Amino acid sequence: MDPNLRKILINKILDQIKIAIIDNNRLSHFFLEYENIQSTIRGNIYKAKINPKAKGMEASFVDIGIGRSAFLSQFNPLKEVVGDEGKDQSRITYGNFVLVQGVSDYDPRKAPKVSDFIALPSKYCVIVQKPKFFGISKKINDKKRKRFSSLKKLATNDCGIILRTSSENETIAEIKKDISITKRKWKKIIKDFKENDQPGIIHQENNIVDNLLREFLINDKNIIQTDSRAIYNRLKKDLDKKTDIKLVNKKKNIFSENNLSQEIDKIFFKKVKLKNGSFLLIEEKEGLTVIDINSGNSLNNRKETIFNINKLAAIEICRQIILRNLHGLILIDFIDLKKPKEKKDILNTMIDNLKKDKAKHTILPMSKFGIIEMTRQKKGSRISTTLSEDCEICHGYGVMPRKEIKCYEIISNIINHSKKTKKKRISIKIGNRLFSLLDEIIKKNSSSPSLKGLNIKLVSEEIQRDFEII
Repeated sequence: MDPNLRKILINKILDQIKIAIIDNNRLSHFFLEYENIQSTIRGNIYKAKINPKAKGMEASFVDIGIGRSAFLSQFNPLKEVVGDEGKDQSRITYGNFVLVQGVSDYDPRKAPKVSDFIALPSKYCVIVQKPKFFGISKKINDKKRKRFSSLKKLATNDCGIILRTSSENETIAEIKKDISITKRKWKKIIKDFKENDQPGIIHQENNIVDNLLREFLINDKNIIQTDSRAIYNRLKKDLDKKTDIKLVNKKKNIFSENNLSQEIDKIFFKKVKLKNGSFLLIEEKEGLTVIDINSGNSLNNRKETIFNINKLAAIEICRQIILRNLHGLILIDFIDLKKPKEKKDILNTMIDNLKKDKAKHTILPMSKFGIIEMTRQKKGSRISTTLSEDCEICHGYGVMPRKEIKCYEIISNIINHSKKTKKKRISIKIGNRLFSLLDEIIKKNSSSPSLKGLNIKLVSEEIQRDFEII
């Protein structure tokens, strides 16, 4: 398999969508979302009404029509592009309406965050609410940047344009077409903002599939496989004809067929084994992650040095940081190294392996105690939060798979069992922990094509496994 090839697997069970991205034959990213649950406001654009500013605060709360106030903090994220400055937005005043965009995921414990800087992304560009601003991603070098000068005139009084890294090798004609389509969306947003007289949503960001493909597709070096005909049809319609898209037989589990099920289960394990016998211990807390490298039995091999153990660990740590979507402060405790050159090599290994990370991060040099400190931007929830919950038996000292995850796995098994056996009446033994939620999900989705015509009977019984088909 070409090492530059990226494989994207999309699995859909009822309203649950799982996406796995494989680079260099290894799982590099994993995402999970439910279609019918608005779990995020990130990327959505709202008409907001300014609430009175709290005393002593440099920020405001705004009403965006979701039943609770959102926190508006003004900031300028244009540091990541090179371009001409445009005029700033008008000052925010109490009682006024303003266009805002969600910048955080929904959290019932906190006010959602919004920004008055609007960015409407597409495949090759981002339309921004900054008149006549024209910028180009810093990741595009100076030589290639020159060819985009003819596009500068497309930045007008009503919006600015940023060219994304994906435009680097695309034709000017294709980029112009993309800008034109995105500007039409922008004009509709402005029109709706002017016509709507109440706070509320004006533009909803696309679903997880569209968003991730926009971020992760690598020109022609992609293989996309899905077991959903609806997703397959949409991708065939929307993506370049050169993109390799396959519809997989639903009788097979697309993740199991690619040996991913166990890999995904390991994401919330604290212990990560390395091929030389050493291992990592990853402790996740709110806003802080501590990663410890343990030599294990690797030093039994005379060829293994402490430097080699640390280097292999550094590579895997970078993979785990991205895969688990760790954010906030991350402390990495390496096995003691004496030579400054070796310490610098470990730091450079981490910098190199995080170059393609889409979240902003800062890595500090290794301290005299062998610790590397780094911070990473929060972009969505940690995967451990998505996949696991506190153990009900040990009261939070350990974790276990979320009930929702297990219920959808059981439903997938029921559907596959029905297809293999041609049975329409199926009885399931299920433990008390999952019984109520599984029953609720099945009833809610009883009219979906996957469950339609099936008569599923649940029997509450404490059993060794999660479920048992009778």
